[in-house]
Amino acid sequence: MTEKDRERLERLEANLAELSELANSFEEDSGLAEGMGVTITHDYEDTDFAQLLSDRDISDRLIQLLGENREQVERALERLAEGNYGVCEDCGERIASERLRFKPEATRCVTCQARWDRVNRRTA
Repeated sequence: MTEKDRERLERLEANLAELSELANSFEEDSGLAEGMGVTITHDYEDTDFAQLLSDRDISDRLIQLLGENREQVERALERLAEGNYGVCEDCGERIASERLRFKPEATRCVTCQARWDRVNRRTA
């Protein structure tokens, strides 16, 4: 493994650990919100209840996004181990070094990622 690959591996593993820690934090907070939802009585204010539901929805979405990001980092780690890191998984072209410097977990070039985001109704 080259020095550059070791640096990539360290950065990806650090990103994975950070994402896991964030996901665990949100999951714990979400569990607390779930518990609070059970204790709400009929004396609640409509705005308080709406805020609780909104907070719960936001937490659930953040947990989902963190999970997706964690999966992306894991895929990049697999590609690094296979020797395919830096090659677009869709078109097979090299991923721009600037993209990898900014987003080391990228497994698609900008063009293919934009297409994937459109097909999956996401924004870049």
